[in-house]
Amino acid sequence: MKRSVQHATIVLERQLAAPPSRVFTAWADPEERKRWDVPDDGWVVHEQRQEFRVGGRELSRFGPKEDPRYTSDGHYLDIVQDVRIVSAGTMHVGERRSSSTLCTVELIAEGRGTRLILTDQSVFYDGLETESERQDGWGTIVKRLESYLGARAQ
Repeated sequence: MKRSVQHATIVLERQLAAPPSRVFTAWADPEERKRWDVPDDGWVVHEQRQEFRVGGRELSRFGPKEDPRYTSDGHYLDIVQDVRIVSAGTMHVGERRSSSTLCTVELIAEGRGTRLILTDQSVFYDGLETESERQDGWGTIVKRLESYLGARAQ
């Protein structure tokens, strides 16, 4: 098996209609987060543990209903209420590590809404995951967050 690494930095910016406090809560509350935090519309969260505090662990197992092969395992490095969340972790496909990531979520109040800036700094291992797949995944997750917040505001 050929071993390789690919490094990437992905930045997504979105304007959300909800205020930073609401966006922060959607990220911090495990019951809310499992409703929107999967990278494909046909996927579900099979297991989620979230100890939302600096030094706390987050673990999520997800994928298609019949094949929950993806696991994200990380720790919170920095949390500032309604302002930012920084975490670091690894992604696995089955038993194989596919990436390691430092993720920063910034929430900036703009009018009645929030400018969300998500920065993903990753290293992808052995071709198990790619920058474009990660970018697409985050794009879907942020769209799902927008939809979730919109539905909750009704």
